[in-house]
Amino acid sequence: MHSDKMRVALTSVLAAIFLTGMKLAAGLATGSLGILSEAAHSALDLGAALLTYVAVRISDKPADDDHSYGHGKVENISALLQTGLLILTCFFIIRAAVERLMSGDVQVEVNVWSFVVIIVSIIVDYSRSRALARIAKTYRSQALEADALHFSSDIWSSSVVIIGLISTALGFHQGDSLAAIGVALFVLVISGKLLKETIDALTDSMPKDIEQRIRTALVSLDGVERYRHLRVRQSGSKVFVDMYIDVKRTVPFEMAHHVADAVETRIHEIVPNADVIIHMEPQETDDESIIDKIRMIVVQEGLACHNVRAQRVTNGYFVDFHLECESHQRFDEAHEASSRIESRLMEKIPEIKDVKVHIEDARDRVVQAFDITDQSKPLIAAVRAIAADTQPVLACSDFIVMDIGGHKKMMLNCVVPGDLSLDEVHAITTRLENRIHRNIPEISSIVIHPELARA
Repeated sequence: MHSDKMRVALTSVLAAIFLTGMKLAAGLATGSLGILSEAAHSALDLGAALLTYVAVRISDKPADDDHSYGHGKVENISALLQTGLLILTCFFIIRAAVERLMSGDVQVEVNVWSFVVIIVSIIVDYSRSRALARIAKTYRSQALEADALHFSSDIWSSSVVIIGLISTALGFHQGDSLAAIGVALFVLVISGKLLKETIDALTDSMPKDIEQRIRTALVSLDGVERYRHLRVRQSGSKVFVDMYIDVKRTVPFEMAHHVADAVETRIHEIVPNADVIIHMEPQETDDESIIDKIRMIVVQEGLACHNVRAQRVTNGYFVDFHLECESHQRFDEAHEASSRIESRLMEKIPEIKDVKVHIEDARDRVVQAFDITDQSKPLIAAVRAIAADTQPVLACSDFIVMDIGGHKKMMLNCVVPGDLSLDEVHAITTRLENRIHRNIPEISSIVIHPELARA
């Protein structure tokens, strides 16, 4: 990006030097105020091109400790200075033209070189304005856009000068001065447009084209329930976008982050060099089930729950669940948290008529264990015998036996037919667990993984 902008800016400086010298020589030789005004205009373009070159070099520097948003505003300041000089020059040209018209002292020598100079100027201006406009649009560079406007305004103003020279050649000598005024007025209009854009950028006015495209893109983006506080500001060629998006509160954080990434990707498709900050907020939605609402209220208390059940009765729900608390927590503290959650559930979900909470320690933790599988063969054999007598269990395998703080825990795979329902499989494994606990009390904990029978 930097090399493209630098190259086109430097080329514009060289073009401005050539045009200024050529027009100045032709204007002095012919005495044409129109051509001299064009020379002054090109001289201003030269100053503007130099200013643009310096601004582009500075603005593309990366952000530092003193300029956390980068140096892009240098381009906007450059454009403001260019516009100010352009407007000032226009007033001087208009003043000189009016004085010449009022005095009647008009001596213009029109020859072939007058026309050659202006035609060559138009060709060069056309080439430079297109190149500058293309790069300015690609990188949203206001400094290069100002430079492009300078060169494109030269095309039209040069055309006005040709009309003035023709009128002078036909005997209407005031045509040259009138052409100069026409040039100045045209450039003033262009300058006014650029001045507004520059002030908008310096005062962080939201670029309407970008804003509307972002709003349109977000409407069709999956996962975004709502967006708000969309703010867009431009600093040089850099665009900064920040916004809030509402995501379903039941969506896991990792998935919510994917939604934010999708929003950022879509914005980058609209503005490739955008700096995007997205703040996500959880949103309660109408499609939440009563189970979702219960879990969210528990989460808001900083706790977790499982085995949530909502029994629908005639006039509402009876709810029960297991509340996970820290194992080192005092019972009175855990009971207070449970009571607080019960109250909030009854308040937030009026359909709930009663809540019963089973308080237990949080199950997710890392504990020290010793693998005693090899020393537990008689124990494994006893479990195999119980499983063989439990229908429709087909086989057991992959036994692991551990000693955890003096208590034995067993894990195993249990093969069952694949045509059973999930409820049926759960009932079978629960029945097997109960039989093992009843017949082998030394096993404190058992985990059975149901495995699909292979043909």
